[in-house]
Amino acid sequence: MNKIKSILLFPNPERDTELACTKSIIQTAKTCGVSVFMHERFAAELSAFGIVFLPEEQLVAVNADTAIVLGGDGSILDACARIAGTGIPIFGINLGNLGFLTTIEKNEISVLRSVFENGFETEEHMMLHLNIKDGKTEKNVSVLNEVALTSSVCSKITEMELKCDDSVALNCHSDGIIIATPTGSTAYSLSAGGPILDPALEAICVTPICPHSLMTRPLVFGANVKLTARGRTNHPKSTGILVTPDGRDGILVSEDAVITVTKSPFKTKFVKTNQNRFFDILSTKMYRK
Repeated sequence: MNKIKSILLFPNPERDTELACTKSIIQTAKTCGVSVFMHERFAAELSAFGIVFLPEEQLVAVNADTAIVLGGDGSILDACARIAGTGIPIFGINLGNLGFLTTIEKNEISVLRSVFENGFETEEHMMLHLNIKDGKTEKNVSVLNEVALTSSVCSKITEMELKCDDSVALNCHSDGIIIATPTGSTAYSLSAGGPILDPALEAICVTPICPHSLMTRPLVFGANVKLTARGRTNHPKSTGILVTPDGRDGILVSEDAVITVTKSPFKTKFVKTNQNRFFDILSTKMYRK
């Protein structure tokens, strides 16, 4: 069990009215002797609680025992991007709708006391490494959910080729493709008709977005393959592709760009509870909507 002495706390003012949940977490942490680190922008509202407020670059460098994130899956992905590579486990409290990546629901917040006092176990989720070479420009990004490759022009079809190692695995006309981890299989990929994968697996799922073919279907690859994509937008004035990692700001690349996706050396750690939230959410929130 990992004992907790300090936490990073990422509030969500849009979903946490008057920061009520945030204040409750802080009070519980202080009662248990746990130090709380937060972004300095919350200092004016929470200065009376004895918290350490830091600017972003110092906050994400704190070697905390866990990062508590309030919100939904989008908030979790944002936090993952901010603390990528630190190895700090994420404890998500769902204030959103589905909350596949969160550890508990808002009404279960009382369990934090037990976690603070008794520690916790973690589970690791596979990530992807995205490499983009476009002329003299090269970018590398780690993602937890997916990489979406879409047209650079709204409502225009892409011509996409995907290679698995040295073999062409997919060649299609579509709105684009989604390359997802098992964790990301219940996000954008699911909405596009992709399969649901247990997040405990290590695999890579490729889902075409609205393919202009009755024969084009999602593909699931082993985790250790190298996927290489090239694409172009079917438009005379803008032939590039928009690369969007984990729903963040898209990266516009030319039709000559080489986009490579492989298994990342990094993994995201999540605090684990006794219940299996993944299948609970599937049965209670997805199938019974």
